[in-house]
Amino acid sequence: MRIGQLAQAIDLPTSTIRFYEQKGLLPPAARTAKGYRQYNTHAIERLKMIKFATSLGFSLDDLPGLFASGEGLDHQQVMGHLRERKQDIDDLMAKLERQKSQMVYLMHRLEELWKAGHCMTACELDGLLEGLNMDNVREV
Repeated sequence: MRIGQLAQAIDLPTSTIRFYEQKGLLPPAARTAKGYRQYNTHAIERLKMIKFATSLGFSLDDLPGLFASGEGLDHQQVMGHLRERKQDIDDLMAKLERQKSQMVYLMHRLEELWKAGHCMTACELDGLLEGLNMDNVREV
């Protein structure tokens, strides 16, 4: 199949397919007598793997190490990358949970001040922000 047909089958722009080929993520396509790229079904499978890996948050720079000798996947490297990516996600989720707790605390504290008819001065805000240390913040 030609690049336009491949692009349509996998729902990617032709420029992306050319880019992946240039980066070595997709093996170079065979060429017709007129110089058109000619792809086989392996290209579809490879592009599906690339799309899936990037949907999991892998960068394009991570991907060459996942492919073994141009065909298939290196299972040990895949598992290693998956473990690393899972840890990255766990770390990000923990950070977001801390930020959420701090935001809930700040919202609660501001509501208390405003209900009491107080406006917050810059000095009071500084003190409040210092109080947002996670050791002092609990879910409200």
